[in-house]
Amino acid sequence: MTNLKKSLFWIALYLLIVLVLAQLDRSDTPVINFAAFFYLTAIFIVPVMVFVPSLHKVSVAVPMFFWGAIYFALLRIIDRSKTGSVDVEVIVLEIVLLEIGVWLSYQLAIAIEGSESLMDILAQGTFPHRAIELDTASERIKNEFAKSRRYHRPLSLVVVHPFPKNEEAIREMLKSLQRDVLVRLSNAHIGQAVGDTIRQTDLLIRDSVGRYIVLCPETNLEKVVFLADRITKVIEERTGLQANCGIASFPEEALTFEDLLHLARDRSKQLTVNKIAADTIEQVVK
Repeated sequence: MTNLKKSLFWIALYLLIVLVLAQLDRSDTPVINFAAFFYLTAIFIVPVMVFVPSLHKVSVAVPMFFWGAIYFALLRIIDRSKTGSVDVEVIVLEIVLLEIGVWLSYQLAIAIEGSESLMDILAQGTFPHRAIELDTASERIKNEFAKSRRYHRPLSLVVVHPFPKNEEAIREMLKSLQRDVLVRLSNAHIGQAVGDTIRQTDLLIRDSVGRYIVLCPETNLEKVVFLADRITKVIEERTGLQANCGIASFPEEALTFEDLLHLARDRSKQLTVNKIAADTIEQVVK
């Protein structure tokens, strides 16, 4: 059994035990009279631990302490005598079950992240590229902006936003691969195409949602428009996908990387909306 399957099994068993304990009665009296807020917290822990990366990118002791602190805060704020037992043994059992839930949820989050990493490795092995993650590119980005400011040189940014040509293409692709694997392979293929198109001095970055960003030192707005057009053509030739590129340039349009990125992303989204609207109108006319 894989780590992911084991983690899913233990989380399911944990939730089942919590829910069963809530229903155990003897002569209409709960066998273990847990507080109402305990059940809500125990169930709430699982999705929060899985979907909030900051809670599973640190040592497991940190989220265990975090949730323990939340429990004690609720214990002081809420009068548990109205919904549950005030016995010390019951409170200790609640704390133990909560911490077990945190630990199991942490293991599940790690297993899911590991499975996603394996898919990324598979995708990059199939379509190798030189993109680096946005989180690890901050030092390179700062250096490029520092050089541009010091020597008063232009610097531009391109955000690549791919989308399929039509719904039929999506259906055909989904028949052969599961959606998530398809997206990762497509993104890796796009990264390879973009990496082969740009210069060695350009910095290829991938953000948290899989979009590619190209930071282009010594490149003004006029030149980056030409580069963006070339990127979209190469992506379509190699992958069969269309792509829009939002662009922005320093210092004419923005003075920081974050502002350039925000502007370029907005432009790429607007181009995509306009393209979809134009395609829809064309189909209606036909």
